[in-house]
Amino acid sequence: MKYPVILITFLLFSFFASAQVERKPAKADSSATTSSVNKMNEQSKKDRMKELDLTKEQKLKMKEIRQSGKAKRESIENNTSLSEPEKKKQLRALQIEQAQKIQEILTDEQKAKFKAERQNRQ
Repeated sequence: MKYPVILITFLLFSFFASAQVERKPAKADSSATTSSVNKMNEQSKKDRMKELDLTKEQKLKMKEIRQSGKAKRESIENNTSLSEPEKKKQLRALQIEQAQKIQEILTDEQKAKFKAERQNRQ
């Protein structure tokens, strides 16, 4: 007699416990996806910078380049007078400018590592 009562109690408990599971919608939130991709990119950037073995001076210059680039990028993205193709063109020019500035602060060995890593990503 105890066995069927225990079994029924267990089944009822399992049924009600599974009913409490919160289901996520099938479509993922784009902002959550974007933030996770950004976190992955940030981590890979940090890993690449560690591989270059930058000096303190180089790290400071790199930080300045990134900060100025971020400010310029935001101003381009927020400029409502530009069309999308114009924004893309200016953002690409900014990327090229930043890459050149980075190349200027690297040693020949670091440049080779940087170039090799860049080719591996593409």
